[in-house]
Amino acid sequence: MTALLTRLPAVAALVAAALTGVAAPAQAAYSDPLTTIGTAGLGLTYVATPQSAITALDAALPNAGVAQVLQSANHPMLPCGSDEAAALPISPKATRSMCWDAGDANTSAWNPQGITSSGDADDDGSWGANRLLLSGWNNTDTGDRRNDARVAFIDYNDPANPRYRWVYLVDPNDAGTNFSAAKAHVGGMVWYGDKLLVSAVGNSRVALRVFDLDHVLQATDDSATIGRTGSGWAAYGYQYVMPEVGRYEYTAGTCTMANNTGTPCFSSISLDRSTSPDTLVTAEYFADGTGSRLVRYPFGADFLLAAGSSGTVTASAAHRSGVANAQGVLSWNGRWYVAHSSSTLHGQLWRVTTGATGVSRTCTSPGTTAKVMCWALHPEALTHWYSDGLVWSQSEAPGRRAVFAVPLADLP
Repeated sequence: MTALLTRLPAVAALVAAALTGVAAPAQAAYSDPLTTIGTAGLGLTYVATPQSAITALDAALPNAGVAQVLQSANHPMLPCGSDEAAALPISPKATRSMCWDAGDANTSAWNPQGITSSGDADDDGSWGANRLLLSGWNNTDTGDRRNDARVAFIDYNDPANPRYRWVYLVDPNDAGTNFSAAKAHVGGMVWYGDKLLVSAVGNSRVALRVFDLDHVLQATDDSATIGRTGSGWAAYGYQYVMPEVGRYEYTAGTCTMANNTGTPCFSSISLDRSTSPDTLVTAEYFADGTGSRLVRYPFGADFLLAAGSSGTVTASAAHRSGVANAQGVLSWNGRWYVAHSSSTLHGQLWRVTTGATGVSRTCTSPGTTAKVMCWALHPEALTHWYSDGLVWSQSEAPGRRAVFAVPLADLP
């Protein structure tokens, strides 16, 4: 379980509960109704990468596109082993699940975080002729690559034989003559039309980084460096890169992870197609004892957020939630779902609204009589595949990583 910068450790009560086999009860505040708060200070400003830079990169590197990435998929998604299956939700049960190839299943250098799909991109569930999931991973090394981001393009055209290929996220300079790694926690992702929005790192002015699925480029040098080289263009040996086409900055300045009263750092994001217009919803992360603010922003033209005449994107709604350890957020028809995590126990999926007590399930642990929480172990972001009625998520811990789906109708 990792935070925007470094995820805080689980509270002692949860650890003690895991050791004794008795689940610690959720704090009463978790079930409190959402409190509506003002939206002042929650604005965003879009800063576009110069179009000349994107044009220069398009001319310098082969443009691959989504279909080519899928056709070149070189890793199988596998049936989940026993440890991985044990990380799946207990209730509601996952109706679909798949797990990673060996190296990705066990690495500690990268952690899966955000998730989105062609079900976000278009309401018919497909991107052209293809159906796919995107899984965003954050680099946790202590060196120069810390907070680098990569995205697994999972070919889901044949659910019985899913495969994936990695694409590295890069940040071009203003001239398009070089690029570096795009630093992002990728705690949440939204693929909307041709745009991919990902959450940035905490304690930063950058809220969201924006990429364009029409600009997936092929590296021409497989050396272990990034950017322009004497032999071409490299991304640490990855075959594909996606350059940032813009970013959203917090209008109020640098966000803070020190409290839930300053400018909120977006830890997770998702798409809500039940509103008019469609909206982006966000949550922030704090450890147990501090709840999260949930904020909504409307989409506008060109699959970007709707900006006013001043260029500022204004939040259309904001709420304070008592649910801490918020790893994923989803909204549908006025209901909010917040995925709560623990480092040692199954998490909780809370349904919260402004007018009623929040709901989360408690289950009997398989093979025991102990009462435990029902959601996935080390759960991460949420996304709703609108056309299929499925909510997809993923679990994070090495050796227990799974990508899974549950029907929206089965949520609490």
